[in-house]
Amino acid sequence: MKTKSFLCYIFIGLCLIAIAAPVRAAQAGISARIQPQSIGLGEFAQLAVTVNGSRPAEPNIPNVAGLEIVHVGQQSSMQSINGAVSLNVTHIYHVTPDRVGSFTIPPIAVAGAGSTQPIAFRVDKGAGAQMQRSPSQGRPALPAPRGTSSNDEPVDANNPSAFLRVVMPKHELIVGELVPVEVKAYFRAGVSVALNGLPMLSSDAFALNKLSDQPEQTRESINGTPYTVVTWTTAISAVKAGDYPLNLDLPVMLRVIERGRHRSGGHDPFQDFFGDDSPFSDSFFDDFFGGATEKPLTLHTDGTLVKITALPTQDRPAGFSGAVGKFDVTSETTATSGTTGDPLTLKIKITGRGNFSRVTTSGLPASADWKSYKPNERFEPSDSSSTTGTKTFEQAIVPMKAGTQEIPAIHFSYFDPDTQSYVTKKCAALAVEIAKNTAPAPVVAPPAATASKSDQKPSPDGLAADQTIPAHATSSLRPLILTPWFIVVNASVLVALAIGAVISTVRTRRTRDPLRLQRAAAEQALNESLAAMDGALHDKDAPRFFDAARHVLRERLAAQWHVPASQVTIHEIRTRLNSHGEEVCAIFQTADEIAYSGRRYTVPDLLQWRDLVKNQLHQLARAS
Repeated sequence: MKTKSFLCYIFIGLCLIAIAAPVRAAQAGISARIQPQSIGLGEFAQLAVTVNGSRPAEPNIPNVAGLEIVHVGQQSSMQSINGAVSLNVTHIYHVTPDRVGSFTIPPIAVAGAGSTQPIAFRVDKGAGAQMQRSPSQGRPALPAPRGTSSNDEPVDANNPSAFLRVVMPKHELIVGELVPVEVKAYFRAGVSVALNGLPMLSSDAFALNKLSDQPEQTRESINGTPYTVVTWTTAISAVKAGDYPLNLDLPVMLRVIERGRHRSGGHDPFQDFFGDDSPFSDSFFDDFFGGATEKPLTLHTDGTLVKITALPTQDRPAGFSGAVGKFDVTSETTATSGTTGDPLTLKIKITGRGNFSRVTTSGLPASADWKSYKPNERFEPSDSSSTTGTKTFEQAIVPMKAGTQEIPAIHFSYFDPDTQSYVTKKCAALAVEIAKNTAPAPVVAPPAATASKSDQKPSPDGLAADQTIPAHATSSLRPLILTPWFIVVNASVLVALAIGAVISTVRTRRTRDPLRLQRAAAEQALNESLAAMDGALHDKDAPRFFDAARHVLRERLAAQWHVPASQVTIHEIRTRLNSHGEEVCAIFQTADEIAYSGRRYTVPDLLQWRDLVKNQLHQLARAS
């Protein structure tokens, strides 16, 4: 018995050595790289420090005079080769210089993993391509946000991680006045975000122009803290008089990278077996899998008070249509001569700045000299906010009299908010030479001559001559429409026409079927997104590849759920698909992360992601 027990202990010991030896074999190490190695003042470089080992620690970044080094995120991966577990953690930092010159980052050390070589890079004045837009460039610095929240419910996100601002030129408006604005969402570096919609007004005192689905993305620094800024350039108009706060809401889903947290309670067999240094302890899994927290937030603006004044009623012109701004009016015709009864085209152009939606004109009124029709209009904006541009009215007019005719001057009235007064402008009268229409009257062919009674010679007995019966005459008195062959032919024609009408109606209904049109549009958008994804793969453009992948899945789900594409969010996917939507959510999250973290992917990685996207499309098509 003792011998058997002794052999059993030896066997267990050998097993423990076989298990523990590969784990200890996992060698720790550290490496670092900076890209690009030469930047311009006002830009930032990305420093990536990779630590590998069974339990890699966070690197100690030394302070460098003239450089601001900020941790913005991390990426993790795990390998197990012959039982040896190795965890690679890459820490991402943004390096921002405050002067030009050459810099050297000293060796970066990690306990038990060694240290890196010194890293050198250069900062030139105004060089580089990724210019960082700071608040000092042309606009005042925004105050740092205040307050924070820790619960998981949608809250007012006026906190240091994310906040919303509206930049407008003034805060005193006239009813109907249109001013350009910038709606800016700020997200602190290291925070991934998915937009759950577009900014929306929460007050009926204002109207917001259409917002783009592709806002501009830049970087700004507030009180030394770097932020990623998403900017929509649009315009806002005042609707009713009074003092109202300008409030906008933006629903987002934040994904904040955090350090792992130990789970509370529970029995850990790996810790019992290996002790506190177990590579499979709670802290290991928390650091690897629990490195991010998703939180739904609703960003609100700070509710700046805007004073809105009503349009004055005194001295208001009779033809005032509600236009507020500064405008000029001109007119021209397509020809300087014409003929009576032939139409000419009168073009009226109104150019300037203001609310072009209220810029209207009835054109030339009808009179004894001119016959006129209702003009059509088109607007050509000259800026992204559509507050400046040209509105063109084209009106068909018909001259009724010959001679030198005058097209009277066209009047246009608007309210100037700078001078606080109504302005009426008119274009110059136009002279047109009109000739009389001398087109000949249509020639009418005379009726065919018929034989008169005098041409018919009577017979010798005074009776009318006998008429010869033609060969095709018939002796039957039955009407033609009652003959069998006539009835059959016409019935066949009617049946053919009825069948053709039914087929044409069915085809028309199918062509105009909203669901069919919606499906066709969705299929076309899906094919375009697949083509864009393959094009990005060919160009090795990972951000564009994942953006196209997210777009193609969003279009497929929007068509399947019969909702707008903007409503297909990560929260909606998890609600509708439950556990089957995790791979789709992973694609959405990766598209968001790569836009802010700068993570790189190889071509084989992108090929695997493409296969995953196509597999998800196939499963969604089979489930619909």
